Amino acid sequence: TSGSNDISRYTVAAMLIFFGFVGGYLVGYAGKDVLFTEDPTQAIHAGVKSSGPTTTTSSNVPLHPADKKWPGDTVHTLVTSSGDGYQNFQTRIMYATYKLAQKMPGGEKLTGFTRILHRTVPDILMEEVPTFHVWDVLKPQCDGWCDYPVANRPNAIMQFFAAAAANRSMIQGAWVLMIECDYIWMKPLQVPGNAWDPNVAGLQFHFDYIMPQHPNAAPHIQKLYGEGKNISDVPASGPAPVLLRLDDWLTITPDYELASARMEADAAMKKQLDWVREMYAWDVAVAMHPEIKVLTEKPPASALIVQPPFDVGMGNASMCHYTWGALYHDKGKQIYRWEKRDYTDMKHVIKVPKIPMPPPFRPGLRLEFDAELTEPRHNLVVLYLTQMNKAIDTLPELTERAKRLEDEIKEWQKNKGLRQLSKVMKQMSYVSWSPPGSPPMASNATTKAAAKARRLL
Repeated sequence: TSGSNDISRYTVAAMLIFFGFVGGYLVGYAGKDVLFTEDPTQAIHAGVKSSGPTTTTSSNVPLHPADKKWPGDTVHTLVTSSGDGYQNFQTRIMYATYKLAQKMPGGEKLTGFTRILHRTVPDILMEEVPTFHVWDVLKPQCDGWCDYPVANRPNAIMQFFAAAAANRSMIQGAWVLMIECDYIWMKPLQVPGNAWDPNVAGLQFHFDYIMPQHPNAAPHIQKLYGEGKNISDVPASGPAPVLLRLDDWLTITPDYELASARMEADAAMKKQLDWVREMYAWDVAVAMHPEIKVLTEKPPASALIVQPPFDVGMGNASMCHYTWGALYHDKGKQIYRWEKRDYTDMKHVIKVPKIPMPPPFRPGLRLEFDAELTEPRHNLVVLYLTQMNKAIDTLPELTERAKRLEDEIKEWQKNKGLRQLSKVMKQMSYVSWSPPGSPPMASNATTKAAAKARRLL
């Protein structure tokens, strides 16, 4: 029996080595077009034909070598998306306003852009928006509807920065700015200073509805942050908008992902912190790293965003965040409506409609939550909707792209196993087979990766 077991072990070892060579050949063949290219970021679509952009730079800026230092006032912008109709409608408009901002004085400092797409299959915007595709997501159901649409975001951000750590040419700027789809660029971002000066702090936005010290939130924040720590250290912000250096992102992101995962595993925490829970996860992660200087500011001081229709002007901000609708009421009757949640259908992505402008201001009108519509508030709505419509005028129809997408998705799904194998092989630093009776040399992570590779082969 012992001899049979030995033979069996060596047979398995020989088979794994053989399949390892075969798998390595397949992965190498699949990636031949990206392994021998000047653009290593093409590797995110290894083995799959895709005409979509996979570089992380803006179309008018060449890729920078990883060892070349960017000027300290340059900015690489990131946005996350699940690629559904709702977010793609917003993304098309946001990216079009970004390109408008690039053409303004100071726009040359907006040197890179990447959309982090967390979706199991490609989407319709991959030819229009530079995209890093995270296809191996935690919750595939969020490709469509799911109870928590940003469930895949922290892990997708982590995957992106893991790739960027290995290939720094993916980051085309000294500062790295994280934003969301529902932003409108009004002008280029004014950075707080030279990114290479360690005394210059990064930036994030203060959200009034994030309250780490609220009695309902505090016990959960304490649990995440650590018993005995002062939760007054935890800011009232979120992962967007945030402006940090790449090394700062690499430091904070693992703790952000871990805090998010702990929340998802804690039913009480999920229920209490609800749809903003990953914002709290970010805040706890930032508090864990006091060595990283970050200013948390609100309008009018913030250089990042304002939030119409409730803010009264741009202040120092570069972007508008339309998280709330502009709903005008006269004596209880709604007389005007602009609400992003009305634009969820794919038809709004393929042909983006112009946004109707509000009626002229007059005293006595009310907003949502029965807030007063003042003239400064109205003027800000008109300002950003005008910019939106200017951007929409630049957007082509995507009818033909939509027709091709179905075939691309079928091809993508056919190659799913090869992509999974490629990812696993990268995780396997080595697999050592020891003589019978000797302790295994491979780590648990490597052993699991080897087992997964055998299943895929």
